[in-house]
Amino acid sequence: MDIYLIVLTGQGDTYVKPVDKETFDWVTSADEGRPKGQENDSGWDDQLVPESQKQKLKALTGSAVVQVTSGSFDNDRALAARAAGQYDIYCTLTDAFKAIKQHGDEVVDEYQGYIY
Repeated sequence: MDIYLIVLTGQGDTYVKPVDKETFDWVTSADEGRPKGQENDSGWDDQLVPESQKQKLKALTGSAVVQVTSGSFDNDRALAARAAGQYDIYCTLTDAFKAIKQHGDEVVDEYQGYIY
């Protein structure tokens, strides 16, 4: 399986999230996912959250809503994204790569963002 990495750093922490292509495409999309009528708002409920992410978020938090903000909607998505299938969120790249190797998957691309 192709794996895409979301690597977030900040405040002395690192989160490495192995995700699927659908999630990676959502995080890196140039489309802000803004609802009509909210063009001037600084924050909104993202309208483009993939169904697989909605299911994971709802199971985890009880809500499938992802709020994003202008200027950092991609990073907001990266923070909200859940790991693919059998993967966890890792604190080091070494641990993430060990898990990816163990599952026989391959890293295709990565997104670098911030923890705030």
